[in-house]
Parts: sequence; structure tokens; C-alpha cells
Amino acid sequence: MVKPALEVRVNKPHAGLESFAFAVRSLRDGFPHAAHLAWRFFLRDTQADFRQSLLGYVWLLAPPLATTFVWVFLNRANLVRVGNGGIPYPVFVITGTVLWTAFNGSIMAMLSSIGPARGFMAKVQFPHESLIYSGIIKAALDAAVASVLTLPALVIYHIPWHTTAFLFPVALVASLIVGASLGLFLLPIATLYSDVARGIQLILRFGFFLTPIAFPLPAAGIARKLMTLNPLTPVVLTGRGWLTGTSEGMPVAFIGATVGCAVLAAMSLIFFKVVTPHLIERLGE
Repeated sequence: MVKPALEVRVNKPHAGLESFAFAVRSLRDGFPHAAHLAWRFFLRDTQADFRQSLLGYVWLLAPPLATTFVWVFLNRANLVRVGNGGIPYPVFVITGTVLWTAFNGSIMAMLSSIGPARGFMAKVQFPHESLIYSGIIKAALDAAVASVLTLPALVIYHIPWHTTAFLFPVALVASLIVGASLGLFLLPIATLYSDVARGIQLILRFGFFLTPIAFPLPAAGIARKLMTLNPLTPVVLTGRGWLTGTSEGMPVAFIGATVGCAVLAAMSLIFFKVVTPHLIERLGE
């Protein structure tokens, strides 16, 4: 009796548009499992970060507080004369700093999401997008904790309460989306070259001064043109206007920047899913 030949199946890599269609289906069908893993990764990393920390989550409040203190000190010492946008300057700075913290934390969380997992990505089969989701959760938590600083600032400086303040979390989410979109866009190359993240950190130092965080949007000039090209500018202006009840804001640009960055984030996530096998091969070399 002749035994049947052993059937060997070769999984051919998807190519062209088929690879993107496969990535979309994989992201959709595997989302519940990836979200569960992301939560487990988030809990593990958070516990590891603060297990040996004396002050714990207080360190999440330290950067925005330090930034606000520095700019308020410089302003009151007349070393830097900055307008206040019609509200007390400490409130002006703290609201902008909280939104910047969400943006900065989001972009850096995306860029650093794959690095710690390089050693087991090629050895363990799991949805790699769960690492990205975990970074988003961490950035959202950091932003939520930092936003607590706005409440005492509003009380101390007697800012009247407005119903539009309930929209401030929307601006916080928009800041996260803008940061995540840029981080995801750069993630593939940042995974291969670690100095990309360092370069982005350097660029963000200059980006701080191209965002109306510590000073208002100029009325005219090259500085205004550069700042209006910054997708975070309408988010900061609109979010601050909602929280303080001022007329400051760019609602149309806010919607455009948020929707545009959300689309960029989705496309970048799909592209990352497509190129992940190639990234794993390069990392294993």
C-alpha cells in the first residue's frame, strides 16, 4: 500500500493591495485579543515603573508643574514679557502645558512601544499592535492625571465656571490623537533606528515654542504663519478657550486637525501591520 505524500503548505506573503486588505482584517478580527494583551502589558509596565518609586504618580504632575513655575517666574521677574490671553497667566500656561503633555507623551509612547519587545517579537506569536495599544493607554492615563492640575488653578484664580469646560477632555483626546498619528507615522523607521526617537525629542523642544503654550498666538508675522501650520495649535487654543470660557479658539481648524490626524493614525497603523514581518526580519539580523 502506497502512503499518500505529505502535503506541505507554504504561507506565501501577501503582496500589493492584498497585504493591506489582510492587515485591515487582522486588525479588526484580532482587536479583542490585542486589547486584552494591551491591558496586561499596561498593568505590567505601570507596576514595574512605580514599584520602586517613592512618590509614584506624583512624578506625572511634576513636569507640567515645573514648566508652569518656570514661565510664571520669568514673566513676573520681567525677564520674559508674555501676554496672558485675557486670563491669569498661570492658568494660561497650565492649560497649554497639560495639552502639550498629552501630545508629547502620546508621540513618545508610540515611538518607544516596540523597543522593549524586540527580544521576543520574533519568538512569540502575538498581535504586535497590542504594544501600540498599551502605549496609547499609558499616554492617556498620564494625560488624565496631569489634567487634574487645571482644577485647582481655576479655583485659585477665580475663573468662572462655564459649561464649555466639559469639552476640555475632547481637546485632551485630540492632543493624544495628534501625537499618536505622528508617532505611528514614524514608528517603522524608529523601530529600526533608535536615534530617530532622540531626534524627535530634540525637535519637540523647538516645537514647544511653535505652539501657543506659554505665550499667545501672535497677531501677524512669520511666527504666526509657522504656528498656524502646527496641527496642535488649534487644539491648544480651542481647549483653553473651552476650559476658561474665553473667545480664544479655532473650532474649524480643531476639527480639521483632529480628523486629519485620526485618519493618518489609522493609515499608519495599517502600514505598520503590513511591514511588521519585514521589521522582525531586520531586527533578527
